[in-house]
Formats: sequence, C-alpha cells, structure tokens
Amino acid sequence: MYILTLLEIILVTVYCAKLINNICCKDVGYTVKVTCLISWLTNFILLILLPLDIYITFRDQEQFSNQDGQEMHSREYEAIANLYQLLYWANFILCWTIIPIMQEYEEAIDLNKAQKIVRSLINNGKFYLIIGIAGIAFVVILVMTGQASDYGLAKLLKSMANSFGVALIIVLLGYSLIAVPRAHMRTSTLDVQLKYLYFKTAKITEEKDDAQHYLQEKAKRVVGIRNQEKFQLQSSKIYLQMSIDAIPKTMFNELKEEDAKSKAPGISYLQRMFFKEQPEATDEEVVEIYRDIRTKSRTFRRLKAAWKENCKKAYALENVINSIESPDKKIHYEVKTNRREGSCSQTLDTLEWYWLCHYKPQFKIFFSLALSILSLLVIVSETTLFLNTPFSIFGMPISLQSGVITLQIFCFVPLFYIAFCVYYGMFRIKIAGCYGLYDDHQTDAPSLLFATINFSRVAAPLCQNFLNMLRIKQRMNCEPAFKFAMGEMEFVPIFGVNVIQLMPAILLFLCFINYFDLYDRFMNFLGLKEFMFTETFSDRLIYRGRDALKDKKAYFIEKKSKKSRKQKEKQKQGDTELPIIQK
Repeated sequence: MYILTLLEIILVTVYCAKLINNICCKDVGYTVKVTCLISWLTNFILLILLPLDIYITFRDQEQFSNQDGQEMHSREYEAIANLYQLLYWANFILCWTIIPIMQEYEEAIDLNKAQKIVRSLINNGKFYLIIGIAGIAFVVILVMTGQASDYGLAKLLKSMANSFGVALIIVLLGYSLIAVPRAHMRTSTLDVQLKYLYFKTAKITEEKDDAQHYLQEKAKRVVGIRNQEKFQLQSSKIYLQMSIDAIPKTMFNELKEEDAKSKAPGISYLQRMFFKEQPEATDEEVVEIYRDIRTKSRTFRRLKAAWKENCKKAYALENVINSIESPDKKIHYEVKTNRREGSCSQTLDTLEWYWLCHYKPQFKIFFSLALSILSLLVIVSETTLFLNTPFSIFGMPISLQSGVITLQIFCFVPLFYIAFCVYYGMFRIKIAGCYGLYDDHQTDAPSLLFATINFSRVAAPLCQNFLNMLRIKQRMNCEPAFKFAMGEMEFVPIFGVNVIQLMPAILLFLCFINYFDLYDRFMNFLGLKEFMFTETFSDRLIYRGRDALKDKKAYFIEKKSKKSRKQKEKQKQGDTELPIIQK
C-alpha cells in the first residue's frame, strides 16, 4: 500500500511538472513555476493519502478492537495525521497569502520591484480587509444570537472557512456531474462533433478579430508617438519601449509602413487639412497604453494559438469522416502530418482507421453511460448526507474490502471522479479577459497563479466531503486520520440550522437547472455571459465556421508542404554528409 501511494505521488509530481512547463509562457520565472508546483502537490497529495488513511483506519480498528473500548492508533495513523496538518497549513499559507501576493506582483506594471511589492500588498490588504469586516460582522451576529457560545469561537471560524469550499464544490458538481457524461455522449457522433468544431472556429475567430482590432488601435497610437522625446518622467520612455516590444512584430512593421506613407508630403498636407493632428502623449497615457497593450497582446496570442489548434482538429475530423468508406482502410490527412514509417506503419494506419472511424464513437457511448451511472451515485450520496443513517453507496463496498488493491480501487475511482468534476467545472466558467489555463505555452504568470489559488482552496473541503459520503464513523465506529487531524470543520449554525449538511441537498436543484440549461439561459438573460459555463450555439456560427475553414484550408496545406520540403532537404543534407564523414 505504501509503495502504491508513493508511486502515485511520483507520477503526479512528474505529470504536474510537465504540465506546468508545457502551458507556461517562456517568460514565466522558475520561482512562479516551483511555487505553483508545490501548491499543486500539497493539494493532490491530500487526495492521494485518503485511500491509505482509510486502509490504516480499518486495520487499526481490527487490531485494537479488544482494548477495553479505548481508542488506540498505530504510529502510521499518527504519522499520516501529522502529515495532513503539515500539508493543510502549507497549502493554506500558500493559497491565502503567498500566491495572491505573487499574483498581484506579476500583474503590476511598476518598473521598480519594491513598488510592485508595495502595490501587491496594498491590493491584497484591501481584499483581506473586506473579508475580515464581513467575517467579524457575521461572528458578532452569531454571538448576539447566542449561537456561538455553544460551540466556541475557534470552532466556528474554522467551520466558516470550510463552508466556502463545500459551497464551491456543490456548485461545480451541480454542473460537471451533468456536463461530463453529456459531453462524451454528444461527441460520440462525428457529425455533431464536427459541427461543434465549426461553431468553435467561428467563435474564436470573432474573439480573435475583436482583440486584433483593439490591439491595432492602441498600436497605432504607439507608432504615432514612438519618436516623442518630451516626457516629464524618464520612465515613460521605458513604458513606450515595453509597449513596442509587446506588439506582434508583423503588426508593428505593417503599422510603421502605413505611418510612413501617411507622412508623405502630399498626404500629410491633406491630413492636416481634414483631420486633427494627434496631441503628444502624457505620462499617464503612456502607462495606460502599456497596460492595455500587454493585456490585449496576451489575449490575441492565446486566441491565435487556439484558432490554429481548433482548425487542425476540424480538418483532421473532416478527413476521418471522409475516410470512413476508404477501401485501403487508412485516413488520408490533408493538414495533419503522418510521420509513420517502417514495416509497422501500414498496420498502425489500419488500427487508427478502425479506432477513429468505428470503435471510438462506440466506446464514447459506453463510457458516457458509465459516467452517467457514476454521476447518479455521487448525486445520491451527496443528497443523503443530511440523513442520519449509516447507509452509504460508496462506503458499503469499502467497508467490506480487506485487500489493499481492492480498497485502493474502491476509494480512488469515486474520489478521482469527484475531484475531476470539481476542477472541470472550475475552469469551464468563461471569465472573459481574465485568467485561465492555455495550451502551447500561452499561460502567463498571473493566470497560472490564479488557477493555482482556485485549485488549492477546495482540496481540504473535498477530502472532508468525501469522507462524509463514506460514513465511516457510523459504519465502523472509527475516525480516519484526516478528521482526527483537522478536528471539527463542519458546523456553521445559522438560526440553529447546520448549513454544511444542507448544502449537498442543493445539488439536486443545481443538477436540474443545468440538465435543462436553465442556468446559462438565466445568465444570458441578465447579460452576465462571463459567468456562463457553456457557449450558446447558433446555426449561423456553425455555417460561418465551416466557410472560414474552407477559406483557410489552402493556407494550412501550403504550410504543411513547406514543412515537408524542409524536412526532405535536411534529410538530403544528412545523406550527403554521411559519405563525407565515412571517407
């Protein structure tokens, strides 16, 4: 069991390190990467330790069951409890103090490091001041009503911190438990999946064009004032040069050519007659221009990379659909490069054809049905938490298992699915213009730190919620090391009602409104599209995306041919150099 847990930790560490390195921009420092990796690991190790914790708890219950009713624990149990406390407080300090300060520091545009630190502390201080005032007001109300005296102030504050995580988990599960199985079922049909890629292409194209237009307007202003010398502050020239560096080189060169043409003798005279000459930029304007250009430049680069990746997926799926009736049982890609060579290449091409054209759609249907059953079990387990009964869907098979491997499987599968649904829903919310994780080295430091904060703040409540679903205390009359280490975290009485136990009952309502897309429709009606989980589909965008892909296919095919020609030239150079080396 210990070796299996250690192997899981090693695999998670390697995967997280590789993922962070693949999604981060090249200018993200190692300090940010290492800090985020440590926070991710403290988060995931809390989840990995739970199956081991349950196994040791059951083993101790059997070994010390005849000790005159005294509750005794082994050294392993106490060691895991101490490790829980170390991980919890390390994660707490990182996601509530250090990482928010680092995020504001990376987001600041001050030139001096000391000024960036001061600005970061001020911005975080405002946030904690608001949270502190609200928390004190809530505690005062509970003290005045006499509810805090029965349970103690420390216990009450600890429970309030946990209630935020539980509420966030329930909201995210209400979306993901419906969306994850439905997404696999919908994408099991190749035609529907292709229509979604058409829609997504048109959606990304619109967003990319808007970001490009806004960036060009700001870049025109930078080109117009790039030779300005009169500034009150010397730092304005630095901000101006940083703005030039943030603009894509192709766009900047095109704007410089347009600016040179507009300054020709005849054209410049006409412009002075009919248009007002742009005034010189102030120091405050230069700072704001740099702030806007940095934000929009990041957005434009991300959308451009996402657009290219989505186009490649759409072209590949079109080739798969067109190759279903292929007599040679091979997918003929037009844009995607097929590098298979050797004696096994034909066999691999045939296996790929069978998988993508026939077996994968059927597999996604069965996989969706399995996820639907698992979602239903999670919903039933969550909604029955407020019932005082030892019955538990996930706890019953775990309590009957004594083997290490079987216990690990019965614990890991539901825990992994619940954790996946929580994190899936967290990053499906569209927060336009803010933070997110992006592939192909498009995630900047503030986005990575923001994602890390949200990752880490639900780890301990997720462990607590899963142990409540197992009902180990009611079934086995014992407490896992997690609850022994964390203590009481659940009671938040408002007018005598345990809100934490009632929160899972809200899950049914959230699943209902997400199943019928009532939440997204309501957010769209209120004009709060940035808080929607999914996009609103339209046939207009599907047809527009299909036409856009037709227009751009020649560009991708030409790019593929150029790449293949370069590879052949390198191969020829290598073949010609080899005889020379042998001589």
